[in-house]
Amino acid sequence: MQVKGTALKSTRDFVKDMFPLKYNEWINVLPSKSREIYRNTISVSGWFPIKEGYLDPIDKIVDMFFSGDMRKGGEEIGKYSAEIALKGIYKVFLLIASPKFLIQRASRIITTYYQPSRAIVNENGPNSATLVILEFSEINIGLEYRIAGWCIRALELANSKDVKYSIDKSLAKGHESTEITFTWL
Repeated sequence: MQVKGTALKSTRDFVKDMFPLKYNEWINVLPSKSREIYRNTISVSGWFPIKEGYLDPIDKIVDMFFSGDMRKGGEEIGKYSAEIALKGIYKVFLLIASPKFLIQRASRIITTYYQPSRAIVNENGPNSATLVILEFSEINIGLEYRIAGWCIRALELANSKDVKYSIDKSLAKGHESTEITFTWL
């Protein structure tokens, strides 16, 4: 499984921006293959092995800065990534985006940035939608929370209020899919 370089760049930038005094320490505790990737220039259009390029570095962020709390760490990394993307290259989406459009867009971003993967959105009502990840062989719990965090911040940036979510099924826990249900006002 592979991940697009854009995701690695936002992971690296998260540590640089949020924990600048610990950035070098984080780099040094990464497994050797991950460290090699992060010490070099990250091509945002390049593809990287997901474990070494993404999952292991996220695990180290969670361990170092969030006391092993996968939910908190994953959410914060995801929110940061959405903030950067949606105020940068994707800011046009916020001008036209309904909350459901953003969740629909998140399903497309997953399939664009993680290969192979497959995701769809089930609309549950006027203020609810479920992101269903059907294929994603190396997903872990931290990454599920990162995806949830990205969607939370995207919905907030589109002026949704009281955004909540639940992970009702998890590929990482052996279910047939990951299902993340979002509600908002």
